[in-house]
Amino acid sequence: MHLFDRFRQGELRLGRIEAFSDGVFAIVVTLLVLELKVPTLKDHASVGELAHQLVELMPKFLSWLISFIIVCKFWLNHHHLLTLPRHANYAMLWLNSIFLMGQAFIPFPTALMGEYPENRLAVSLFGCVFAINTLLFIALQTYIVRNLIRPELAPLRDPHALRKAMVGPASYLLGASAAWVSVHAAFVIYALTPLFYITPPPWHGPDAKSPPPSVE
Repeated sequence: MHLFDRFRQGELRLGRIEAFSDGVFAIVVTLLVLELKVPTLKDHASVGELAHQLVELMPKFLSWLISFIIVCKFWLNHHHLLTLPRHANYAMLWLNSIFLMGQAFIPFPTALMGEYPENRLAVSLFGCVFAINTLLFIALQTYIVRNLIRPELAPLRDPHALRKAMVGPASYLLGASAAWVSVHAAFVIYALTPLFYITPPPWHGPDAKSPPPSVE
């Protein structure tokens, strides 16, 4: 228990955590696009050959687009989340770091699915990775809301927020399961899932008032 008590210590500034997190997100979205390489043509003047090569690249474009939107969604919700705590402690710092570790892994399943779009395991792994990333974000959010939230925001919390948040990982796992039946259905599910939380959810509370402007 002494070890867990140590994690609850510390009053760390949120600015450095946000700056470090933004740096990781920026690197992730940069790595995603590196898989989109210019195709090599035997005949540099051939329009037909280039068109064929671009069609062949469509799965990579699609996997990149889906991942880019999801990572941006994570970044937006993460930015919103860091406006809620009064300060950070060591537990929040490590939960945030583990979440960022999951984000840093995203380029791998994205490249794998783009390279092997008809491979059911590759497409299924993509959904599993994003389900885990969403659960890591939920863990960070839950810890902040339960332990570090600013006092003026505590009465405004949505008591059903955790249940609503589980829509994300459930949907990604649905896509991962669907991949074993139809990879095309899995692609559709992955593309639609980030629309659930494309913006941070409203902060509804018992008094039905909006939170201060600083949390938007």
